Amino acid sequence: MKKSGKKDQENNQNTEIRTIPIPIDLGKVKENFTVHINTPSKQTKEKIINKAIQFHLKGNIAEATKYYQYCINKDIYDSRVLSNYGVICRQQGKTALAKKLYLQSISLYPNSSESYSNLGFLLKEDNDPQGALKYIQKAIELNPDNVNAHLNLGWILRDLGKLEDAELSLKKAIKLKPDLADAHSNLGIILKDLGKLEDAEFSLRKAIELKPEYSDSYYDIFIHYEKLNDLKKLKEVLKEFSQIKIIKNELLLFQSRLRFREKKYNEAKKIIDLIPSEWVHKSPENRRLTFWSYKGFIEEKVNNYNLAFSCFEKSQKNSIYQKLKPELYLDYISSYKKSVTNRSINIRDINNNSEESNIGFLIGFPRSGTTLLDTILRSHPDIDVIEEQPIIATIETLIQEDLNIKLENIFSISDTNIILLRKKYSELLNKYKNKQAKITIDKLPLHTASIPIIHLLFPNAKIIFTHRHPYDTVLSCFQQFFKPNEAMANFISLKFSARMYDHVMDAWHIYKSTLALDFITSKYENLIGDFDSHTLKIFKFLEIEWNYNIKNYKETALARGKINTPSSHQVVQPLYKSSINKWKNYDKYFYDCHKYLDKWISYFNY
Repeated sequence: MKKSGKKDQENNQNTEIRTIPIPIDLGKVKENFTVHINTPSKQTKEKIINKAIQFHLKGNIAEATKYYQYCINKDIYDSRVLSNYGVICRQQGKTALAKKLYLQSISLYPNSSESYSNLGFLLKEDNDPQGALKYIQKAIELNPDNVNAHLNLGWILRDLGKLEDAELSLKKAIKLKPDLADAHSNLGIILKDLGKLEDAEFSLRKAIELKPEYSDSYYDIFIHYEKLNDLKKLKEVLKEFSQIKIIKNELLLFQSRLRFREKKYNEAKKIIDLIPSEWVHKSPENRRLTFWSYKGFIEEKVNNYNLAFSCFEKSQKNSIYQKLKPELYLDYISSYKKSVTNRSINIRDINNNSEESNIGFLIGFPRSGTTLLDTILRSHPDIDVIEEQPIIATIETLIQEDLNIKLENIFSISDTNIILLRKKYSELLNKYKNKQAKITIDKLPLHTASIPIIHLLFPNAKIIFTHRHPYDTVLSCFQQFFKPNEAMANFISLKFSARMYDHVMDAWHIYKSTLALDFITSKYENLIGDFDSHTLKIFKFLEIEWNYNIKNYKETALARGKINTPSSHQVVQPLYKSSINKWKNYDKYFYDCHKYLDKWISYFNY
């Protein structure tokens, strides 16, 4: 049966996890059976149900729908009817009806593992991973051999950041059904997330071997090599599969991307323009968004800025964003601002002599140079950088759920609990450490918003705040693929991006004016313009000797393999100035952004 859909991805952009949520067990069905609509009988019940499923299997959704609806209208109830018709409704965007059908199936048939699995799948798509997890786990409890449930569980666990558990779930699915290509493909994506790159490549190739007629597996391996900056292997695999007719347009897409990466922009444009608009329109969402993103950057390089802007707008049409509320992240920032502006709270430092003084934080705003500086810093033998892990987010959850304290009241946390939270943070940090180093830097740009809790836990922490021209920063955020969440939902337009920039920078101004922070500012344009003196200043601040190896940061980036940001292909290049003042090419599109950004131009001395 046709697969139910694809997930985009993310942060690890353009990556998807797939599932097959439709339970099918046809048994023996006579091909020439005909439903007599007006004369239903008990004897025909099973034949009608099986005929509906048969049409569903063959992809004849219209006929399958007619049969499922007939069954429901005639009270011919069965968990397969309710659950499978729910799948069709979900695929058609009728999520409320689908949920009702799943719940009805569970109510009538409480031992239906597939109904629980399908409901979990729907809740995952509806941005409720915890609810999804509950139903998927119930599906597995009812039937430990439910392959689809294990497949779904791997997806959900990945989104919850439990990659090792996700790997185990997918391996369980493969053990139950070794020839399930989707499970191998999904496992390949998880293994890449875990940094097990050779194993990831093996799994992706296994998916192609099992299902060579399936275009998704080829797309997965193309995007795998592109994101790893392994252009040699990308070129090899494009040649290897060059005769596969079903991926003609996928081949063109990545051949174009390869020319772009080789700075052959006119060639890249000629190739991507060969892709028919009909294919783009009918492609799975993640592929369509990839096309518009790639084309946007190509058109920009050949100075077609209006067309480029239109492409970037289309690349932000991720359906997941429709289910997210960007204002929630702005409320999150406001909660932290209240925590330090509330004068009734006694702001104090706890245990200034904490042994955790070897922890630093690299913050700023997305697309302000944090990934470049991260790569430079980790090139030093005495520095370890933890890239964009949800450690602070876990601490925030503990504060709100276990301590029952709102973020706006964090300075009311007792000394004892602060010490416990500090220890928990250190435990989590140790899981991600790459090497023994004098200082470990937790890098996540939007930790800027959560500086109050960072300062409360680690008052001695070294903080590196990066910034770039506000207009360039906002433009770059709008142009990128990010893993969808409430924060990233603010980057679907220039106006929303500018509004969020204003909120974050206002918070930074309050924090640095109110809290006794030990920080240094890194201006992206200065890093590009005077690398040696700028990095020397930063290392002096960190109390680390300058090391010549930092000039080899490109090699460090290539050796990392997977980089968790959209900057992965940029940090392997020599320092370049073409990104400075790029916003001027799109000046007219900033007409409703000035009220958010102009004050920060003067604030940061641009």
